[in-house]
This record gives sequence, structure tokens and C-alpha cells, in this order.
Amino acid sequence: MSSTGLSRRHFLGVSTAVAAGAATSFLTGCGSSTAGKGEAASAKVKLPSYVPFAKIKPDLAPNAKGLSAGFLSYPKELVQSVAKVPGDGSKVSMLTEIWVQPPSPKGSNAHWKQVSRKLGVDLSAILGTDPGYEEKFPAIVAGGDLPDLMWIPPNQGLQHIAQLLEAKMADITEYVSGDAVKDYPNLANMTPAHWKTAVVNGRIWGAPSPYPAIGQVYGGNPDIWAKADGFSASGTAEFMDKCKEVTGGNVWALEPIYVNAVAVLSQCFGAPNKWGRGKDGAVTYCMESEGYLEALNFVIKLKKAGVFYPGDPKMADAYLKLAQGRIGACVYANPEGARNNTRTNDPRLGAEILLPFDADGHRANAHLHAFGTIGYTAIKKGSEKRVRMLLDVLNYLAAPFGSKEREFLEFGAEGTDFTYDKDGYPQRTKKGKQEVEGLWSGLTTATTAPFVLAPSYFPGTHAVQDVRDMYGVEQKLLKTAIPNATVGHYSDAYTEHFGRLQTEAGDLVNDIVAGRKKISEWKPFWKEWGPKGLDQMKQEFQKSLAANGE
Repeated sequence: MSSTGLSRRHFLGVSTAVAAGAATSFLTGCGSSTAGKGEAASAKVKLPSYVPFAKIKPDLAPNAKGLSAGFLSYPKELVQSVAKVPGDGSKVSMLTEIWVQPPSPKGSNAHWKQVSRKLGVDLSAILGTDPGYEEKFPAIVAGGDLPDLMWIPPNQGLQHIAQLLEAKMADITEYVSGDAVKDYPNLANMTPAHWKTAVVNGRIWGAPSPYPAIGQVYGGNPDIWAKADGFSASGTAEFMDKCKEVTGGNVWALEPIYVNAVAVLSQCFGAPNKWGRGKDGAVTYCMESEGYLEALNFVIKLKKAGVFYPGDPKMADAYLKLAQGRIGACVYANPEGARNNTRTNDPRLGAEILLPFDADGHRANAHLHAFGTIGYTAIKKGSEKRVRMLLDVLNYLAAPFGSKEREFLEFGAEGTDFTYDKDGYPQRTKKGKQEVEGLWSGLTTATTAPFVLAPSYFPGTHAVQDVRDMYGVEQKLLKTAIPNATVGHYSDAYTEHFGRLQTEAGDLVNDIVAGRKKISEWKPFWKEWGPKGLDQMKQEFQKSLAANGE
């Protein structure tokens, strides 16, 4: 299995945007006409059944909560996950996003032609980039001639999505709700949490794009933390002591991205996962919670103790400095990303993951990624026959690790686009990098199988142990993980106000920790933001939750 190629900016953009609630943007309606309808319908929608793909047996089993399947070697015999060619020979257009260099154009790309042949359609793809997708998407919508398949991301500020779906896209609820999804076995391999991201106005609108369930974590350089008996702590006092112990000379314990530090450490103080609910059921936003404020105060103490690297709080080379032994720990989008990145920068280094510790009387919790997806792909309205055909195409694209279809989509043709290495893993040739890699990036963004842990994801000679380690970390984190209370719900006010709120709150965190502003300004900031849109967001989430009986 290869990485999706997402950049640090994008990974942390997903995590931090979602941490502040941004992932609900694409669930927002833009007028009162959709709100009431959505609230009533949401209570009735039945999510697709979870049916793990049975023909492939991982060495380490996944579960419905989001635990990743683990493979200790590449399967010797691949299975066929799709019984027949899904397409009907027609033209199919797709809008998606890529995270690597674009592939060779369709007309000169032999692999692209083979993808079309295997899918049974003449596939055209508009491949957006990061950044840029947030401009490309509305421009295409404004043009009126919509693609057959459109990837809708959660964190890029797209507006009027609820109206677009109801006006132009196919409601696929009856085709995938409950056991109906069994007609599409690869899509049935996705968990209900994946599918909930595609619920808008109480209906299911697309195939999810799965992503690891665990969100941001601290990953530490084990060489540095060995001095302090490992990157772990039983409480704030021990964490502070260890940070002080490893700081000295040209080494600092933590990267200076203060807003990420507070977000990760807020788990130790019991702060909500993005949006939570109080004892009275009222919706609360994580950054205005008492747990977050306590974490902010703790980070201020860490700053005064001199354990943060003395640099730009938006520094771009923190990961490299960690590998060089200058920084002890950085925030990563998820545990696997931490281990992968440290191995990439220095094969000797396998990042240690900091597990949330109970802080000052609070019970720690781990934060699940807001959805465990990076969006979903909707289908343009059409006849039932065409919509079902396009669902079959998406079912092919969601082929699981260990299937013939997945290997073909990801690596192309053996001997031409890839060869097997000494450990039996596919490695792209020069031609494969030119023709396969970029197209795969776009296809896997549209939809793909749930994330798996495999040695090919981790560079170096410790890859099998890395799989075992990260599977164990996921198990531990999922034991205390709490969900985002608003997943599957939406707020019209969010799209209008949240981007500015997120920017202002993050800037204030950095200013307070850096000493440019005082902690006494924190609570007034949230009081001021109540009438500017935050209260309306919470009220609209509350109304949607009540309509669902939650």
C-alpha cells in the first residue's frame, strides 16, 4: 500500500480544520427551505450495513469503530472483488483532486485507457490540485455542465452543497441504505461512520473516501526521549519534567506550533472532540470548553519553561528538524503519518506516539478524526439504471487491499508499470510514476477502501514491526476515543461564519502563548463571538440532533 501523497499542509489542514468543526461545512444548507426538510428526514435514514470483505483475511483484524486492518506481508494470491465489468460503455466524467504530479494526459496514457477498459466506460477526469480545488469546484458548478461524479471534500469551504445535491445529484439512499449496500460489496466494506459523512438533509448522497480514524497526535523522536525514559507521561507534572529534561543545548522538546500543541494536549484535559455535548445535552465547541482553556494554560507554562523550539509558530521544516535531533516532538495528522515521516527522514527513527494522559483530575480521551473520511463522491442525477451503473464503477474503485482490482488501480500492469521488489511488494517503474501515480491519486480521492496498515507504507527494514506498533497504538487510542457529536448533522451558520472564527481563534492562541496577548482575553473572545455566529451554529446543530432523537 502506498501513501496518498497528501502534504503536511493538507494533513494538518484536515486535522486542524476539523478540530475546529470545519468538516461539517459540506453538510450545511444555505436557506430555510432545506433545513426543516433535512431535520425531519435525518431521523429516518438508515446507514448502510457494515459487511467486512470476507475473501481477504488480514493478519490483524479491523473493526467497525475504525481500527485499521493490518497486513504483515503482501498477499501472495490476490482475490477478485468485482464479478463483472461495471460499466455500460458510455462516457463518464469525474471531478476529483490529486496530491502528486499530474499523470500523462488521457490521450497518451496507456494505463488510463486500461482503467477505462476495466471499468467499462470512457473515463474522463478533471484533476484538481491542492490548493486550487476550492476555486475549481464552484467554477465548474457555475458552468452548469456537471461531471457524472463529483468529489465533495469536508474542509475546503465549499458552499451551497445541500442545495446542489438536491437540485443536481442523485439520492442514493434506497440503493445503499441498510442491507441494500450488499449489492456493492466493496462499498459495504466501509463502516457506518464513513457513510455518515455523506448524509445531507437526511439522505445519502455519495460514496465515502475513507481516512484513518485517529486524528492528530504528538510523534516523538525516540533518540531524544530515551533520555527521559520514553515519550510518555502519567500526568502534566511528569510531562513537564520530561520536556525540561530533554531540552538543552541545541535540542528543544516541542515544535513551536502552539495551536496544535493545545489541540492535542486538550485531549488530556477531557476537551470535546471538535463539537461535544454538555451534561444537559447542549452543544459545545471544543475551543470554548474549560478543558481547552486548561490545556491552553498548560501550554503557556510549557512555553515559559523554554521547551518549545524558538521559531516561527507556522514553521514548515519542523519534521526535518525532528529527524535531525533538534526537536523532540511534532504534531502529525495521525499515528501512521508520524511513523512514516520519521522513517522517511531517517530510516533509524520510528516515531513514538504520545498517548493522552489524565491531566490534573481530568480523564483523558483520544480524538477520533472528525469523520474518518476526506469527503465523498456524489453522482449526477439520471435514470436508476445509470445511477446504479455509476455505483458499480465506484464499487470497483473501492476495491480492498489484497484484491486484483486494487493492485491494478494503484500500480498498473506488471512489468510495464510496476515490478515486485524482493519482499513481494509492487514498486512503480518510471512509466508507472508518469502514467499511474497521478491518476491513482485522483481515483483514490474519489473513493477507496478503508485504510490498512501494511509494511509497504513504512520505509526501511522495520516495516513489519511498524505495522504491529501502529496497530497497537490504534487499539489503545480507540479504547478512550470519543466521537464528534455533530457528525451527520449540519449548521447553515457554519459556512457563513466559521472560517473567520477559526482563523481568529488560532491567531489568538498563538499570541497568548507567545506572550503578545493575555490569557484574560480568551473568555471575552468567545463571549464576543456568540452573537457573531457561534450561538447560531450551536443552535442549529442542537436542532438537528433533537430531530434525530440524539
